[in-house]
Amino acid sequence: MTPLQEFLSEHRIPFQEGGLHKHVRYGWTGLQCPWCRTSSWHLGIRNGDGSCTCWRCGKHRLGDVLMRITGLSWGDVKEVVEKSTRGSLSPSRIVSRPSKVIMPRGVGPLSKAHLKYIRSRRFDPDYLTTTWGVQGIDLAAQLSWRLFIPIIQQNTVVSWTTRSIGKSDAIRYISASPVEESISHKDVLYGADYATHSIVVVEGPTDVWRIGPGAVGTFGLNVSYTQLIEMGSYPVRAVCFDNSPEAQKRALYLANQLKTMPGETYVVRIESGDDPGSMAEEEMLELRGRFLDN
Repeated sequence: MTPLQEFLSEHRIPFQEGGLHKHVRYGWTGLQCPWCRTSSWHLGIRNGDGSCTCWRCGKHRLGDVLMRITGLSWGDVKEVVEKSTRGSLSPSRIVSRPSKVIMPRGVGPLSKAHLKYIRSRRFDPDYLTTTWGVQGIDLAAQLSWRLFIPIIQQNTVVSWTTRSIGKSDAIRYISASPVEESISHKDVLYGADYATHSIVVVEGPTDVWRIGPGAVGTFGLNVSYTQLIEMGSYPVRAVCFDNSPEAQKRALYLANQLKTMPGETYVVRIESGDDPGSMAEEEMLELRGRFLDN
């Protein structure tokens, strides 16, 4: 057990370890929130840095949480707070993120090969460059012949990913490493700067491009706790993953998590393609009309 979990056990505070309950992700410790007093484990404390977030009432400080649930003073909880934040992190687990994003080599204007790929996917190159900031990588030591896709949060590039344009490349997406991004791309919803009241949750950037502003991408089927909390801040959210059995299973799981938060949650399965990025124009417009253009 972590120092925090040992402290909770010592003071007879019920908790759930990550992965043992549907509301508690791996790497987190779940508690019943002492503020909104829900019956489930909506208050999550991240192992390693002690950050606390309730799905219903938002962020809290670890010291405040421990004092409220135990009735102890700051002096009584100070030691476990320090162990659960700085003290429990070994040097091998600490990631030093740069203040500015480190770009890969070779990023530049779209070449003929990039344009050919983009048009083959039924996208407008001007739309991708002006709205989403997409560029190309030609010959480079790494990441050759890929689309460069900046990840933007509040009008600032915080990370990036790349998409292969080759049919034989087994790895479609390669993203920035922790030392190349100022914020983890798994703590961001791609396209959130364009979202307002409603969102359509999809997996990757091409899915976002197809649906347009209001769609947000999670960079894969695994959704981080930070992404989950951000999704829950929108009053209406529709989950629209690929049609594979695994993706549909994950979509239902994510929707069940979101349904515990205030607002409306839907699961949408597309009919005109294998994934949202390949859906037909008519179905895309119908999806937008139902959730985004009202």
